[in-house]
Amino acid sequence: MVDLMIVLNLFFATVYLTIKEPKIRIKDKHISLDHAKSSVLALILLIVTGVVPLTLIRTSLMKQLNIVPWQILVIFFGSAYICISLDASGLLKVIAYKFLALSRGDGKRLFFNTIALAGIMTVFTSNDIVTLTLTPIIVYMSQYARIDPIPMLISVFFTSNTWSMFFYIGNPTNVIVAQAYSLSFFDYAKLMFIPTLAAIITSVIGFYLQYRKKIPRRIDVQLQLDVEKTLKSKLYAWLSGLTFCAFFVTVAIGDFINLPLWKAVVLYCIIYAVLNFVFSSKMSESNNDFSFFVDVFKRVPWKILPMIITFFVFVQVFSMYGLTDLVAKLFNLRNDLLASLFTTYTTAFAANIMINQPMTIFFAHVLWQKPLAYAMSLVVGSNIGGNITLIGALAGMMWSRILANYGIEMNNVKIIKNTFFVAMLTLLASSLGIALTAYLLR
Repeated sequence: MVDLMIVLNLFFATVYLTIKEPKIRIKDKHISLDHAKSSVLALILLIVTGVVPLTLIRTSLMKQLNIVPWQILVIFFGSAYICISLDASGLLKVIAYKFLALSRGDGKRLFFNTIALAGIMTVFTSNDIVTLTLTPIIVYMSQYARIDPIPMLISVFFTSNTWSMFFYIGNPTNVIVAQAYSLSFFDYAKLMFIPTLAAIITSVIGFYLQYRKKIPRRIDVQLQLDVEKTLKSKLYAWLSGLTFCAFFVTVAIGDFINLPLWKAVVLYCIIYAVLNFVFSSKMSESNNDFSFFVDVFKRVPWKILPMIITFFVFVQVFSMYGLTDLVAKLFNLRNDLLASLFTTYTTAFAANIMINQPMTIFFAHVLWQKPLAYAMSLVVGSNIGGNITLIGALAGMMWSRILANYGIEMNNVKIIKNTFFVAMLTLLASSLGIALTAYLLR
């Protein structure tokens, strides 16, 4: 019991430090306890206190139930490298400008076009890439047109964490659930089509009604982009785009050609690494011919790695002490609608206590033997939950830092005020979609 209390205290302390990232002073130096350092510190304390033996760290990365943690790590960081490589080519930025230029100054059309663009980009890349690509463009338009950027910024952020439910490569949390339930690419897509569509329709209508008075009729700003400067190498941009299309197709047919997702990710990481190396001299901004190759590799969020490993260890310890079995007893509702409502709202709020990735790892262990309605609900909760506060997902914390660089403050109070009502409606609509899907699959 004492050991479990130590584990729980260290778990919530790690979550708190990950969110706050406090700075401590040692002599004349200020050290920030970011999510990487705080996670490593928690792991060391688990070992030093004798609660966790060293062998448990290795065990926590091996196959547990249907989840294979080390494969999830390969998929997450490999997919990030692939998407970052595509983004670095400049192709996404050019597509974004061209697409938004179709609005021709019509404020309402620009609002819907921005949401549609964010959604489409999210389906085929990731929410992080969408945030990195579209946020500067939205800020630029708002500054020159002298309009409030919040409606479009909030809508795009919410969109990137909603459309991500369509395919399991849209969010690492989707991969965790898909592995726990042994879902193929098409099995997952079939299950999540109706719930995701319900979430999209609800959120788009919700945000339009919420911001309709703030959307200007006309936006007098010309979206101009120096294509030659953005696409430093058109050949690299085209090859990068075609490679990404091939990657997506390979992932989709992976089950038919007996190619696991993690192997497909490794294969295309190697292809992109070769492309990045060959074109590094043309794409590099400095005199160093290999700076582009190195910079793309550095942009991968490696600092998340210690945190994910530490939380895998925490979940293993929770299972060891029977905590997951205890929580699992709460999820025994036989009615699909009640089960989906309870699970979506519970996991969505839990994501804002323990961040969506660790939350999904924990609840995947809790729910893995439950009916598919619970799996779909966990996907919805882990994605939509990332919209309620900035701590619901790591993408939220990254987004707030990007906005701060442009002089725009985004805190938890502001995001809750702007997203809470729509998030609650979206969770409800998705739950109804889950119940309908479960009924149709009987």
